[in-house]
Amino acid sequence: MATTLADIARALGVSKMTVSRAINNHPEISPETRARILEAAHRMNYRPNQFARALTTNRSYLLGVIVPDLMHSYFAEICRGIETVAKPLGYQDLICSTDENAANEQAEIEALLPRTDGLILASSASPADTKFLRRTIRENGRVVLIDRQFEGVRASTVTTDDVKVGLLATEHLINLGHRKVGHLKGTGASTAVQRFEGYQRALQKHRLPFDPSLVRACGFTEKDGYDSMAAWLKEGDVPPGIFAANDPAAIGAMSAISEAGLRIPEDIAIVGGGNIHYGDMLRVPLTTVAWSTSEMGQAAGRLLIDQIEHKKRPKEQHIIVEPELVVRESCGATRAVVA
Repeated sequence: MATTLADIARALGVSKMTVSRAINNHPEISPETRARILEAAHRMNYRPNQFARALTTNRSYLLGVIVPDLMHSYFAEICRGIETVAKPLGYQDLICSTDENAANEQAEIEALLPRTDGLILASSASPADTKFLRRTIRENGRVVLIDRQFEGVRASTVTTDDVKVGLLATEHLINLGHRKVGHLKGTGASTAVQRFEGYQRALQKHRLPFDPSLVRACGFTEKDGYDSMAAWLKEGDVPPGIFAANDPAAIGAMSAISEAGLRIPEDIAIVGGGNIHYGDMLRVPLTTVAWSTSEMGQAAGRLLIDQIEHKKRPKEQHIIVEPELVVRESCGATRAVVA
């Protein structure tokens, strides 16, 4: 039999009205009481009647989550983080993937907005093409940007410090002795732009010249990394250290390097970004820059639900989850390096 509000009330020795108000974030309920009731509701596997709640509160209790890619663990882990915050409060997620396509993203936004109470969005739009996104936020308000951000777009954001990601990765290769470090550059998203800035800052910090020929157009998928690296290898003059914009691109590049008969890290050392869950299980475990995707998802979930339940347009908040270097074998940190 399904758990009811009355069951929770009896278990805690409070009134059914108190339980209802706590679950619906009523301001008369103290944070301590609310936390105790929500914990009990979660433990007792309480599932609210979504239809009845929607009629009573004029909400759907659905959160739209739009991300570029669910094939790799990075965005899947973010979605799990959102769920850990949303489910105890009675919210469900509608998750869509855009395949890094801005047109797909616009279609998903238009489909989800009428059905949900708000959106969490990792946008695939280019920095120069945010008109639709700005209009969406202006007209609907309840949008939290995650992983990616845009100048001039007024919304709360949850990101990592992507400049620091690029700086940590590149500086690690420099500190290993590499005087020439290449970069497989990502898409036009803010994450890629800022990681490229971090790459440049690391070179400048160590008084190494910036060489445009060491920066190759790439993307964020394994195929992007493979194709870009394969073309570079065919052309020749590949540097001994490479920072790829994210882990999937790094993994694709590693496949191309291995197919060319070269060794990782003896011939080419490589560092990625994002710490996808199987990076440590590769034949050559991938050195990467990591940050908590679960923490990102939880923070975005809290920001959006706070907007929904307080009903008025909130002050923008910008949460940054700090990155850190995770050293594994692909960079050759434990081996002698020949520059």
